[in-house]
Amino acid sequence: MPNLLSKASVNYPPRLTGRVFAVLLAIFIFSASAFAQDASQARINIQRSGISVIEALKEVEQQSGLSVGFNNSKLEGRQTSLNLSNADLSTSLSQILKGTGYTYEISGNFIKIVGEKGAAAAGNAKASQGALETITGQVIDPEGEPLIGATVAVKGTSTATSTDIDGNFTLKARPDDTLLFTYIGYAAQEHKVGANTTFDITMSEDSKMLDEVVVTALGIKREQKSLSYNVQQLKGDVLSENKDANFINGLAGKVAGVNINASSSGVGGISKVVMRGTKSIMQSSNALYVVDGMPMRGANSGGSTEFGSQGTTGFDSQGSTEPIADLNPEDIESISMLTGPSAAALYGSDAANGVILITTKRGAEEKTVVTVSNSTMFSTVTRLPEMQNRYGTSDGVYSWGDAQRGTFDPASFFNTGTNIINSVSLSTGTKKNQTYISVSTTNAADIIPESKYDRYNFSARN
Repeated sequence: MPNLLSKASVNYPPRLTGRVFAVLLAIFIFSASAFAQDASQARINIQRSGISVIEALKEVEQQSGLSVGFNNSKLEGRQTSLNLSNADLSTSLSQILKGTGYTYEISGNFIKIVGEKGAAAAGNAKASQGALETITGQVIDPEGEPLIGATVAVKGTSTATSTDIDGNFTLKARPDDTLLFTYIGYAAQEHKVGANTTFDITMSEDSKMLDEVVVTALGIKREQKSLSYNVQQLKGDVLSENKDANFINGLAGKVAGVNINASSSGVGGISKVVMRGTKSIMQSSNALYVVDGMPMRGANSGGSTEFGSQGTTGFDSQGSTEPIADLNPEDIESISMLTGPSAAALYGSDAANGVILITTKRGAEEKTVVTVSNSTMFSTVTRLPEMQNRYGTSDGVYSWGDAQRGTFDPASFFNTGTNIINSVSLSTGTKKNQTYISVSTTNAADIIPESKYDRYNFSARN
């Protein structure tokens, strides 16, 4: 019985077999080249604003049928605006990659996104990014009011301009540039130019910027930037850096335009505060003190041009102290200096020479704070003028007379001065009830013999 499953074999001539293989190879090459030619002539349609470069390349891959290879991490976050309508592949890729620093290579049915190389490539890329264009726009605040003098700059360059009275601006930039908008008190903004030539920017207030609050008339607190007049403020901590029996002397050199002169009466003596220069020849130029909204007329505010103060008898008691010098510096929270016509407008003619606003401490809310401080200072004479002590009377008081056998050392006249300040304070309270209590002692001895100053402060505030 014949084997029906036997394999049939056909023998073709060797020449015929070679011809068939050549024909099949030619068909394959023709098909591949035709596919590549058709792919390179693919038409791309992408019309989107704010599309990412990665999404645009994926659209090209889908519409052209070619595989696109790129590094996601290098192109991530880059955006562009495209208006491609029936555009060829080369034009589409150039538009998508404009300003990214990358270019493309087409090999067969594969598109490779590669970085530009060398200075020449960078120059070509800059040229392909487009020429300078005129950028216009307006900068306004959250209420729609124009911001005058806002800075508009091209990031990374020296090109910058400012907005005019209507908040408008004009400058030159390239499509790949980034515009930086800044204004004092507002958060900075950055915007990519791209295909846009007009920008309407609304600036938002910077919540991170702390608004400094100062105390004005009658203890009212306002933001310093909202005031139309000059105010200089010092925190109470400044007084603790260099403690003096009269805390006013500790402000010397810390306030611009304010001259503070201590009297020659010794420790705890009166001090003269002159703001922006002397105002009068015959009358006093001393500033007015206001403590917690209440004017405190110093002992020397009655018109004395010297460091004198009116005593209880009406006569000048040269070298006496004044009420403001008896204030405990540890009780002071802040000091504000008002100068010019604004001070007189708030406190009348008594403030024509300026005002020193003193705000004392209050009790803390929802916490208890105990503060203990000590300040100990020593002072001595380090240099004396050259004096003749060869001739004089026997008691050494006068500088004329016969020659003396011995010599008198003026430095031996002075002592080592001390200034010891101790203070204890308690601050506590709730949201509805706050209490502040403090006790302070000041014991000072001047370098001049028999010159002492003792003060004891007790303060309670609820």
